[in-house]
Amino acid sequence: MHDDDKLSLDLVWQADGHLTEVAITALGDGEVALLPEGALAHAGQCLTCSSELGRSALLSLRAGEALREQAAPAARESAAPRGALPLPAIGVALTLSAIGAAPSLAAGAGGLHERLAALWHACSVVVRTGCAIAGSGALSGWLAALPWISAALFVMVGLGVAVARGRQLSLDGGM
Repeated sequence: MHDDDKLSLDLVWQADGHLTEVAITALGDGEVALLPEGALAHAGQCLTCSSELGRSALLSLRAGEALREQAAPAARESAAPRGALPLPAIGVALTLSAIGAAPSLAAGAGGLHERLAALWHACSVVVRTGCAIAGSGALSGWLAALPWISAALFVMVGLGVAVARGRQLSLDGGM
């Protein structure tokens, strides 16, 4: 930084040798580069200036807290109310997933209990994840969450079908 970019000495030093309010504020804001050499060292050694710096920092913290408290009710009022969880849409997605998995389940009736348990587990994980995403407010509105939930369900069911059928297929694609 050039000397032209630094505060002038009359803005940094008082006549009694202590730092001015401008210099204290610059230090409190972390703008040490604006101050000439010796100002930071003086603030660290001088009890009067370091006390003033502490008071300035506390005032800044209190002002920040007051601004956050004032903004919080306004933010709550402006926040869009979240709708209820779209249970009908989730039910339709689960039904479509189950219908899509039905041929694979019927083809290999052996181990049906294990496959149903795996399907139930996969669906419950996907639904819980979708509910967590929808509840966090990361997605605004249930219409935005519906494609993600449906896609996740279809992927999970597809993986289940692929794993179940994979044991029956050879590497070259034949049965």
